[in-house]
Amino acid sequence: MASNKIYYSVFGIPFIKLKKLKQDKIDIYIFGLPVFTYRVKKNKRKINLFVIQKPIEYFKQKIRKAKRKKSKNKILRRWQNGEKIKIALMAERPGMWPFDYLYELFKSNPQFDVNVVIMPEPFYGKAHMKNYMRETTKEMEAKGYNPIKGYDEESDKIINFKKEVNPDIIFYADFYKPHFVKQFYITKFLDKITLLTEYGFSVMQDEKTCAFELNNLVDLYFRPTDIHLDMATKLMKNEGKNVIVTGSPKLDPLFDKNYTYKDIWKPQEKPKKRIIWAPHYTEIMPDDMYKNDGFWFLHEFMFEVAEKFKDEVQFVFRPHPVLYTKVVAKWGQEEAENYYERWNKLENGQYYNGNFIDLFKYSDAMIMDSCSFMAEYTAFNKPLFHTITKTSRTKLNDFGEELYKNFYKTEDNLKEDIIKFIQDVVIGGNDYKAADRTKFVQQYFTKINNRTASENIYNEIIKFLERKI
Repeated sequence: MASNKIYYSVFGIPFIKLKKLKQDKIDIYIFGLPVFTYRVKKNKRKINLFVIQKPIEYFKQKIRKAKRKKSKNKILRRWQNGEKIKIALMAERPGMWPFDYLYELFKSNPQFDVNVVIMPEPFYGKAHMKNYMRETTKEMEAKGYNPIKGYDEESDKIINFKKEVNPDIIFYADFYKPHFVKQFYITKFLDKITLLTEYGFSVMQDEKTCAFELNNLVDLYFRPTDIHLDMATKLMKNEGKNVIVTGSPKLDPLFDKNYTYKDIWKPQEKPKKRIIWAPHYTEIMPDDMYKNDGFWFLHEFMFEVAEKFKDEVQFVFRPHPVLYTKVVAKWGQEEAENYYERWNKLENGQYYNGNFIDLFKYSDAMIMDSCSFMAEYTAFNKPLFHTITKTSRTKLNDFGEELYKNFYKTEDNLKEDIIKFIQDVVIGGNDYKAADRTKFVQQYFTKINNRTASENIYNEIIKFLERKI
């Protein structure tokens, strides 16, 4: 064969292309699609033809994609005909629910049948899955919702979500596949309309957190800032084509004049400064990922700090919810419970795992190595000290790098620098990062399109449902 490509035409139109791959293989393309491979046996002129699996799977995928598109178009037609469609807002663990304002917007539209669904979270083991289900159910019921539980503890069964609920729209707040049981993962619902807003505010490793399979598969992916859109465009497999910048719905209470803040802080005999300690749980992580291990260096020291400043400062211990599972694994159930309860026994301390909005509002500062709180606390424009250990890794993304400039952090000795932060910045009032932090807040934590994040998200969903089929 003189050339590695040979074309056959019908009425001048290229019909078949033969592409020589190796001495004994030739690929055949029909109308540009790889359909067959010829294998030429050595020392023989006879050519055996066989159909390779790749083109077969290619055509199967095309057919599946067409069916899914048809199914989604049926949902759009029903909506556009004024029919009711069912939407499922997904809850998972306590504190991960970003849908309060969206729930009200959906409920205000009679075309939406709105359902709150608590999906089981298997990643940390069955015992914790059950506990998360119970705690999240209480949280949702306290808000006045009537949630559908994805796991029935009495029968020890996970519901057939697609069959028993069968939503037309699924709105996810999580994206990490190991957090899902298969009955709730997106690959079961590619014939439905799927949406995503991250339960946390992304400040770390967008090369991983925005590029997971679910993020790429959802129809609409709502992100908080233009920096997050730029990262998605560079890092996602689909080049961020499903991404829309809306702001973060978790911060909507900041723009709600009717929101009633609750002061959850323990009453004191005299006014004191209020500091939150918010440690993360990621002590053991792969080397290419962030690692926040401050708790294991500071868990006893922070009691010493609370004692040292007992006349001037009160503290709230607000750990990441998953930290408890790590403490139980390392210390045992009894010791873990005793540790958390020690905070409640302090005259100037307490453990709190409720609404972070209320907690942040009436605080004066935060000491932490959490992830999402880095942005969410900054939105309240208050000083934050980030605890860096000799073994921690921040692994910030582009947004996180800009955000991090506004933090106080250790320069030499972590424990000494925490004391200095409390004395100078919190008690002394020398918040020398306040001016730059205020500029950052005005740039990234104000309304987009003069609307709240939930309003922006709702409008984009309506726009999607009303698009031309």
